Amino acid sequence: MVKSPLFKHPLCELKGLGLFFYGQSVKRGAMWFPKNKRLIQLMVAGFVLRGLPLLIWINTWPCVRDECTYLRLAERMSAGQGMTSSVGWLWAPGYPALLALSDFLTGWGSNIKIAQLIISTLLIAFMFRVGKQISGDERVGLWAAGLYALSPTQIFFAQSLWSECFYGGFLLLAFWLFNRLLELDEDVKKQLKLAFQIGALVGVCVLFRGVATYMLPIFVVAVVWGKYRKIESWKQAGILLLGTILVVTPYSVYISNKFNHRIVSDRTMGQMMWLGNNDFDPVTFDWGNGQLSRYEFKQHTDVGRKPCGSRKDAMDREDCQTENGKEWIRNNPEAFVRRMPLRVAQLLNPHSFLTRHLRWGYWRGLPQMVDEFLIVWNVLWSLTVLWLGVTGLCVWGRSSRGLLIGGILIYHVAAISVLAGLTRYRVPLEPLLMLYAAGILADPKSSWNRFKGAKWRMAVWAVCAAAGIPLTLYFLPVGWVWWQHW
Repeated sequence: MVKSPLFKHPLCELKGLGLFFYGQSVKRGAMWFPKNKRLIQLMVAGFVLRGLPLLIWINTWPCVRDECTYLRLAERMSAGQGMTSSVGWLWAPGYPALLALSDFLTGWGSNIKIAQLIISTLLIAFMFRVGKQISGDERVGLWAAGLYALSPTQIFFAQSLWSECFYGGFLLLAFWLFNRLLELDEDVKKQLKLAFQIGALVGVCVLFRGVATYMLPIFVVAVVWGKYRKIESWKQAGILLLGTILVVTPYSVYISNKFNHRIVSDRTMGQMMWLGNNDFDPVTFDWGNGQLSRYEFKQHTDVGRKPCGSRKDAMDREDCQTENGKEWIRNNPEAFVRRMPLRVAQLLNPHSFLTRHLRWGYWRGLPQMVDEFLIVWNVLWSLTVLWLGVTGLCVWGRSSRGLLIGGILIYHVAAISVLAGLTRYRVPLEPLLMLYAAGILADPKSSWNRFKGAKWRMAVWAVCAAAGIPLTLYFLPVGWVWWQHW
């Protein structure tokens, strides 16, 4: 039974979670306090927009699908059962562990929303700092902070029980540390310390989202990029690897022994293959883009192969689902490849779970016109971030920094293209794109001059635009009943 979302004693929880997430900045305390008036205004606006819905619908905001599962996993953890599987899925432990901590400290796992509200507000200031760091221009920082503060998607997920707020924050923090590493030319000791911290954060990402398991090589390549002849860069790469290993290994050993299988963080690939590589069309659970009711879901999936393995034995089920998925791909190679753009379109759908939330009427009492305004605002903001973010990366991305961001984005898109797409998986990537979208918005003239001055940048942008724009628009109509398709 999932507990009520009523908040109790949030300050107890915030003490631990705040220190956990911002431990890297404790020694530098004063420099994190915002002094820019516009930034403070953005933080206040972001805090209000994130906090008001929680206050207004505090007793009527239900958990949905994975949110409910997270809460159940957390309750078992706080009851002393450790990490457990759920209906055949073994998820990454990071977010359920935080919910369990919230449950232990406050009596309610859903009180994590208070921590997310604070963290998401602090990330507005962090976006400003990182934007200024990579550009040397305060205007870029303000635009980055504004894009994050006023993003309907980021606002909604800060109030919801999904891991995106934390995972996105960890990716952003790792990118900030990577930029600091680039700034240190001579101090070998500090370089190794930063490399270890970056690796540790990558390890934390792995424990929060299984998809991050194979992201580590991107960081290693970025660290040695352009410096592969220097022994110092390989030392940094080795220390980075060590940081990740030290963070992930204890849990990996624990969970592998518990389930008697070799496990790094999660085991969900077979289940995802069942959803995306089957005789039926790839399944997602966004509004208008998937089968949302149990009846519709059953009707849709009845035409494909049935799930195999016992739900009570997660490893048996996962092994069976994975083998059947591979067999389907071997037997249907053309269909597998043909579906890749569809799965990416599901990921890049400009709507998000916010559209679903509004269409289900969970924010009760809102006039219809307000619902429609929020949906349009969400779509326009998402398209701005996606289009300008990729454009900004093509214009301003350079050397190892551009390689790292581009690699992270391409890796996540590639992983989705072979499994199953969902707009939720895009949410943690948006802050990275916002940094580069801010570069365009802050100085469009310089951006244009830089763009037209390099033909290779124009060529890269043309390829990205030709592939990306149609995919971002493919599911645009689903947010409106009277439209639904092109």
